[in-house]
Amino acid sequence: MADPIPFHQINAFEAAARHLSFSQAAKELNVQQPAISRHIAALEEDLGVTLFLRSKPRLTLTEEGKLLAKSIASGFDAIRHGLHTAKAHQSRDTILVSASIGFTSLFLLPRLAEFQAAFPEIKLQVITRDQNDDYDPKACDVVILFGEDGPINTESKLIFRETMVAVCHPDLLPSGKSFDLQTLAREKLLHLTSPDHSGDWNRFFAASGHVITQPPAHDLFVSYMVYLRAIQNGLGIGIGWQPLLAEYLGNGTLMRACAHECETQRGYFCTITTTGSVKPGAAQFQDWITNTR
Repeated sequence: MADPIPFHQINAFEAAARHLSFSQAAKELNVQQPAISRHIAALEEDLGVTLFLRSKPRLTLTEEGKLLAKSIASGFDAIRHGLHTAKAHQSRDTILVSASIGFTSLFLLPRLAEFQAAFPEIKLQVITRDQNDDYDPKACDVVILFGEDGPINTESKLIFRETMVAVCHPDLLPSGKSFDLQTLAREKLLHLTSPDHSGDWNRFFAASGHVITQPPAHDLFVSYMVYLRAIQNGLGIGIGWQPLLAEYLGNGTLMRACAHECETQRGYFCTITTTGSVKPGAAQFQDWITNTR
């Protein structure tokens, strides 16, 4: 049996054939250009054929080089398909869930043990996507989104509608009594700047006719979890959402700053992606979370 051709020679040839450049192949494979030249020279010697004409400004494949490049490209495609199949087989019971860090921390994680007890055969991996420019929902099986509806033409179900409440540290309430709307409007209000929530205080006060002016920079927060921490530390009054803050309101860590609450048509939706549609566990997770309180 003939000795197999070293893979680094095949890899070097495949990259050089695509780029028609030893330098570009070296850059792609993170090696020096002379290493690519040596690998291809060794491959040509092993095969007994010339694969490239060393022309300028670009290399030229010989007929033998073209045939080999085509065969290797087909082989690499087969390898990629095999790797994808193996990965899909290994992960068919793993459900990848993407959600915001606020929803994950305040709603999903406290209930996750319940899901795992009910569905021990399903492996759940949760990815938070806040401020992640590389986030690709198509790479996940389930996506939890906030808005007025789930994405069109998808398997989306409502988890719960938004109910906004004003919350604060107990020390900010005189004698433990909540403010009326007029008094609340004059208090120090903390604001989220994300597109979904930048107008929350005006939504909250809409029925009363109060309009909230632009707050100072130190009362603006980009991250929801930093915003929540500022509220817990007594830096001001913020907007909270039911049932996300049920635990904090229940144990007295936070208190309602005003009896008024604002129900909107927005909410959290659980959506199964194309990737997740072939996994039974995705539908089981969706049914579970949309019936969990």
